[in-house]
Amino acid sequence: MTRIYLVRHAEAEGNLYRRAHGHYNGLLTKNGLEQAERLGDWFSRRPVDAVYASDLYRAVRTAEAVAAVCRQTVKTSPLLREVCLGEWEDRTWGEITQQYDTMLWFNKKASWIVNGAEPVEDAGRRVLAELKNIAAAHEGQYIAVVSHGCAIREVLELITGAAVPHLDNASVSLIEWEDGVFRAGFIGDNRHLGELSTHAKQAWWREDRDKFPDAELWFAPAKLPEDTAAVMEASRRTWMAVYGTEEGFREEMTEKAIWESVGTDPRYLQFAMEGDRRIGLIHMRDAGRFSAFDGHISLLYLDPDKRGLGLGAQLLGEAVSIARGGGKTGLSLRVFHKNAQALAFYKKMGFTTHGYESGLFGTVEQMRLNIAVPEKVLDR
Repeated sequence: MTRIYLVRHAEAEGNLYRRAHGHYNGLLTKNGLEQAERLGDWFSRRPVDAVYASDLYRAVRTAEAVAAVCRQTVKTSPLLREVCLGEWEDRTWGEITQQYDTMLWFNKKASWIVNGAEPVEDAGRRVLAELKNIAAAHEGQYIAVVSHGCAIREVLELITGAAVPHLDNASVSLIEWEDGVFRAGFIGDNRHLGELSTHAKQAWWREDRDKFPDAELWFAPAKLPEDTAAVMEASRRTWMAVYGTEEGFREEMTEKAIWESVGTDPRYLQFAMEGDRRIGLIHMRDAGRFSAFDGHISLLYLDPDKRGLGLGAQLLGEAVSIARGGGKTGLSLRVFHKNAQALAFYKKMGFTTHGYESGLFGTVEQMRLNIAVPEKVLDR
């Protein structure tokens, strides 16, 4: 008998930023890196004779944490990838919901048709065929295979013939191969994650998600000059919230910076939308503080009644998408040293402090987030 541990990759950008990432290649989050460590500890107490992964980086990085404790190397295969989401790729779930019936995705996958996408059942059969190849190559051994949530779920449904619940990031399922047939052992074990569980922080996967819905944002480019007043007001409110005074807020300089940003890239100025309501603003510019290859976040703003709800991650996700799409390898920003809430948020999101400078009211921290996805392709 061959036993295969099916592992969903640890928390990645799409999970945190609430974006549709199928074949889109992104990074693990800070929480995801910690999940991968927990996963490695789980596997350190079990025999593993080989480690395989999808060739997408979020799966490879998760598999590396397993391989490190098992003294194995990671073998990759594109056949273990997630479902390709076609024109949904890297769009926010909030934007997708505005244009599509997402209930087909959640409940009627056979009816889900999106331009350029892969049928979900085809993806499941693709991954299942590769798992059969892996099982045949490792008769009688224990194998860890890191893949993706929807793909693994579809595989398990093909094996069991029954509905399978949504799987947490870094959760583990067991399937057994004997006499040319797979059967399921356990499904979606996430007890090793504890407080790091992604599902514990989100509601989209729950059966009662209609009663406790997640806020799914979308983004709309600001149009100048008609939106100038709204953008300036958000900038002024942010200044006031940070410094407690309008002293030092330079209206002409701010407006000039806004126009320059839009002239560089129209996506550098975006309203965050919840339904039809503008609830926030992203203002970016080109060269960052530390490298010409970085982008810079001048402003991430949320209306006061929307703060503290975890929505800032979705604004950051849009900034990452914009910067990475423009060839940037990092994002920089500046935070007033007394703005404890902002500092805590950015550190939680993975920003690190790279320096300090003097500001009008005191010290300002210079922070940076790496967004470059390593061009690392491991041999199959």
